[in-house]
Amino acid sequence: MLRARKLRQIMKHAQPPTETRTVFLVLTFDVESEYGSHRVGGNGVAASQFLGNIQNVSENMTIFVQGSLVQQNSEILRSLERQGIEIGLHGYRHELWGPAQWYLADRPLTLQEKKSLLEAGMEAFRAAGLRSPAIFRSPNLVADTSTLQLLAEKGFRVDSSLPSHRGLLPVPVFFGGPEGLIRIPVTVDPTPSLSRKGLLPYYRYLVFDLKNLKEMKTGELLQHVSRIVVLQETLGFLPHLVILCHSWEFLNQSAEEWDYCCPANFEFLRNLDSILSENFSVRHVSMSTLAEQFKGNKTDAVSSCSVLE
Repeated sequence: MLRARKLRQIMKHAQPPTETRTVFLVLTFDVESEYGSHRVGGNGVAASQFLGNIQNVSENMTIFVQGSLVQQNSEILRSLERQGIEIGLHGYRHELWGPAQWYLADRPLTLQEKKSLLEAGMEAFRAAGLRSPAIFRSPNLVADTSTLQLLAEKGFRVDSSLPSHRGLLPVPVFFGGPEGLIRIPVTVDPTPSLSRKGLLPYYRYLVFDLKNLKEMKTGELLQHVSRIVVLQETLGFLPHLVILCHSWEFLNQSAEEWDYCCPANFEFLRNLDSILSENFSVRHVSMSTLAEQFKGNKTDAVSSCSVLE
């Protein structure tokens, strides 16, 4: 409650944008088995089809690839890398890199299992002729301190595993000092809205993933983006958006739960980019490039964020 009051206070006194703002836009894609896990019968077919169609979506995008899918897609991944698309690691078989979650049946990995799977993923990149991965996003956005320490030890520079769905601030977090990880979350509006599941009310936060974006009207989208831009600037960070998509969201799915998934989502992203570009000065960047932008204003930004702690 204290954090929420401080957040409202910042938003109340922050000046809304009066001119066109430069906004750094990172399109990110988790390339994984269908629905994100082998436990629900997913396979790598969607990943392969997606990779074959991604070239013309946007420039400077970032993809996070499930380690077990790298070798079978090595040729297209090398081609994408030559085109300038950044490739990071997305676990190995979509396992749990942090504590148990009530909504997941997955068992948390032991420290030794984490070491083995991280090394296996890095070896898959080497065997496929790809650059060693320097960015990481954990499956289900679950990662604990031991995972972050391992990433830093293995030379990773950027992590995007922060749990945006819990309503955290849409700004980076620095782990391990100047030479450690820069943790950049998927964008979320940290102001909660009241929703219901059946008769039970609960608060939810609007995460900038493909499903939520497709459900928003243009005015609603621009309102959320403007709020986030104001907050980021108030906290000392460059305005930025990190959008999350999944490879299987670009194929038709039979389950009603996934009825928003279809090949037309490629066109949806292009239209989304047009809407944002009409209202902001959009700069398309990769996740690593965005991280570099934050290094220069780290001290001031961290100081500004302390007001919410």
